[in-house]
Amino acid sequence: MTHNERDGPVIVESKHTLDAALAPASTLAAKRGASPGFETASPKFAPGTNCFGKVEDLEAMVPAEWWAQVFSDSMYLKTDGDVVEDPEVTRQEIAILEKDSEIKAIFERGKDSKSKPARILDLCCGQGRHTLHLAKAYPNLLCHGHDQSKYLISVGNERASQAKLVNQPVYTVGDCRQIPYKDQIFDFVMLMGNSFGYFKAEDGDRRVLEEIFRVLAPGGRVVLDLTDGGYMRENFAERSWEWIDDTTFVCRERQLSGDKLRLSSREVITVTDRGVVRDQFYQERLYSREELSATVLEAGLEVVPLDAHKHLGPATEKVVSMMGEMTVADQLSKRQEDLGMMSHRMIITAFKPATTKPLDIVKAPLLQSSSISVSRVPTPLQPHTFESLILCMGDPSQPCVGKLNNTWNPEDFITRDKLYAALGSLGYIPEKNLTIIDTHSTLHETMKKLPKDKKHFVFNLCDEGFDNDAMKELHVPAILEMLGLPYSGAGPNCLAFCYDKGLVNRTADALGVPTPRETFFLSDIQTPAVSTIANLDKIIKEDIKYPAFIKPIKGDNSLGITPRSIVHNVTELETYMKELNGIGIRDIIVQEYCRGTEYGVGVIGNLASGFHFFPILEVDYSKITARNLAPILGFESKWDPTSPYWSEISYKPAKISDKVRHELQQWCIVLWERFGCRDYARFDFRCDYGRGDGFEAPGERRGTIKLLEVNPNPGWCWDGKFAYMGSFENKDYKDVLGMILKAAHDRVAHEEMQATTSQHQK
Repeated sequence: MTHNERDGPVIVESKHTLDAALAPASTLAAKRGASPGFETASPKFAPGTNCFGKVEDLEAMVPAEWWAQVFSDSMYLKTDGDVVEDPEVTRQEIAILEKDSEIKAIFERGKDSKSKPARILDLCCGQGRHTLHLAKAYPNLLCHGHDQSKYLISVGNERASQAKLVNQPVYTVGDCRQIPYKDQIFDFVMLMGNSFGYFKAEDGDRRVLEEIFRVLAPGGRVVLDLTDGGYMRENFAERSWEWIDDTTFVCRERQLSGDKLRLSSREVITVTDRGVVRDQFYQERLYSREELSATVLEAGLEVVPLDAHKHLGPATEKVVSMMGEMTVADQLSKRQEDLGMMSHRMIITAFKPATTKPLDIVKAPLLQSSSISVSRVPTPLQPHTFESLILCMGDPSQPCVGKLNNTWNPEDFITRDKLYAALGSLGYIPEKNLTIIDTHSTLHETMKKLPKDKKHFVFNLCDEGFDNDAMKELHVPAILEMLGLPYSGAGPNCLAFCYDKGLVNRTADALGVPTPRETFFLSDIQTPAVSTIANLDKIIKEDIKYPAFIKPIKGDNSLGITPRSIVHNVTELETYMKELNGIGIRDIIVQEYCRGTEYGVGVIGNLASGFHFFPILEVDYSKITARNLAPILGFESKWDPTSPYWSEISYKPAKISDKVRHELQQWCIVLWERFGCRDYARFDFRCDYGRGDGFEAPGERRGTIKLLEVNPNPGWCWDGKFAYMGSFENKDYKDVLGMILKAAHDRVAHEEMQATTSQHQK
């Protein structure tokens, strides 16, 4: 949810013009140096024709997740700039919070060596105006912001970098029902600017409060700032219009739902020389103070009564009024026009008891950010089960290039048996609701002939590729796309992109994600950059440096990655390249050899529903290095049970600072979006030297953690990295599989809902 929602759209720095707000996504991206694929599309109608005309029922026109559209580009910060872009409004809103001595004391923690700095979260932070103000006013504070709008978060990050703050705020992107932090980490959580009550079902609002309860430390404070629903029910303007500037005006319509619980709004934005440029609908739940207080209490938080603020100062009545109301926008808005839902706001202050009673323990219905959530819910939620699960896998009747001896081994069948057992524990039983399809010669026809009387979902675990050809991994989802069958994991384009390691690294570098220094060598074509082995040797010596690391440009299963991939001179370089040519690998990447700590980041979820980040994994090479072997994860570690690389490499939770962890997570979100990952993925990183963990001693140079690989549809086996990551938070193999299926189910349901809404609007 984006905060600072007044009554309408959202987004853009005050310096942006309307032209920027209406420019095509690729133009905006180019101006900011971003990838064109990382922007939300501009309005789908041509200027002058993008208006729905007269609408009788506003509620029927509201998209299920309207906030994803309303807050997706630069219009919000233009239309609502008189409130959400005015520094004085922000300053006075924070000043009201500072009137509470408990909150003020939290802000001031860490000013001296006697106390530890407080960690605060601005949930639904928008462009980060409150966190940026607090970071400037209280350099000791550790400020975090979380919002669903990638655009607004990018604005916040840009402003934070320009401000040169002592402690930079850490911003994350995702659903507010999925806060990507571990339990009891924050001393203060604020939800400002009317960013509550967006969900059609009130369970969504409850889940937000349950997540706040989860991440809030015992004794921590919460502030909710939103429209007084009791007042708004009786006083909303059914129609209004206002000039935004000399050429732009906004017309608004509002309707109260039949039960008087929700207010639906419409906003038509017009530019005098272009006509209507936007027509959008949104809806919010109207909570009275009593209703909201009861909902907060239900989540396990204790509401602070207004009269409890009487100790705050001599002017008791004024102070109590200030802590109960947020009237800054009404007083300071420069336009003094229709403030809509940003008008007549109320403040609810609450805290998490220092000792809490045991709550009903359930696995949260959405993916959790760390451990299993402890939540109070109205009724237990049952895990979703697909009516018909189709398990698509590699074909054991054919050879499989890349496995040991290019064939199926006993370990492969043991792995399958463990998969079947785990799925059985989730309720998927062969001949009942589970169908296994692994004969590729008839795969298309078998999928095509699936019974039409059931709703099928394909669990695509065919990472061997169609006909067990890793180059054809993308063919399986392509077949499913053509047949119209929903499936788990990445689509064909994502798999094609990420199969090409050179493409991944160059794209990541352009996005600002650190990557190893590298060059390419194509055996059959002389390129302008690298034409001969001698030329390649020169580039390595001058730019990459020995020892260098050689791997195939395209590939899977670590084929072509061995201890001999590390080369120290031109002789070793030439020898290993000949070895690769002998197994058909002609095109290679030559990279700097990163010899520091190796990390893995596992992600489950999607942008619409939020992300679950497993605890970050560290590869433990201590037994390997004790044998004087090269510390790498290569072919032998995956496929050769007789090798020490198979038996003596282990995994453990990484010990890294919060700052480094969040940095890695932000990189993963950017890469996820750019390459189009879905449901689950793994991102592998390695430090160029040392640990890069953020715990360096004063004056010690920190190593740089660099991207090694993006793995959509990563290994699903019971003893793989993904399963290990789940075990770090006490999840077993079936739990991890269930989380992947849940993420896929939520994504497909969201896509179907969007398609239905779009059809309805037509």
